[in-house]
Amino acid sequence: MKPIAAVFLLLAAAAPAWAQSQQEVAAERARIAAERSHIEAAFTQAQKACYQKFAVSDCIDEARDTRREQLADLRRQEIQLNDAERRRRSAERIKDLDERQSQEKQDQKAQSRGKALADQQTRESRAATKADKAAQAASAAQARAQKAAGKETKDPTLPDAQANASRYDERMKEAQEHRAKVEKKQAESQKPAKAPLPVPQLPLQ
Repeated sequence: MKPIAAVFLLLAAAAPAWAQSQQEVAAERARIAAERSHIEAAFTQAQKACYQKFAVSDCIDEARDTRREQLADLRRQEIQLNDAERRRRSAERIKDLDERQSQEKQDQKAQSRGKALADQQTRESRAATKADKAAQAASAAQARAQKAAGKETKDPTLPDAQANASRYDERMKEAQEHRAKVEKKQAESQKPAKAPLPVPQLPLQ
């Protein structure tokens, strides 16, 4: 096994959370395929060389053993790569599921908060409406009570109005009396003067 491949597979097995990218997985599969082709080509060349030797069967058997060991090593690498890829995909699915569940929980919490806020606003609105109706009822009751009390008691402004009317009548009376005096004086001043008494005549002597 090549050192680079060993490190790659060690990381894949020891740290599945690191999960190789698709490009890295594809590159590793391409490397395995290339090595497999190289092993097959080397085996073909070894077979041809064996036919040039005296012990052909032993040579070919040895070449086959080498080929089998090399292919088995590649197969182990491929299995480890497949396992790492399955773990990576499984980790991605779990991560996606966790994210969806987390998002769903966040949505549920947001919906719960929104519902709680809406319920609170509804309760506050109902309480405000109830308080407003109570205030209106109290105001109407007070108005009715004041109206009923007004029928039983005199208007507090009535004495002032009566006093004003009395003063007005007195002024009118005084004005009429003054006018009468003035008219009387005028009438007296316009009467003709009385004729003087006749001078008595002395008797003739």
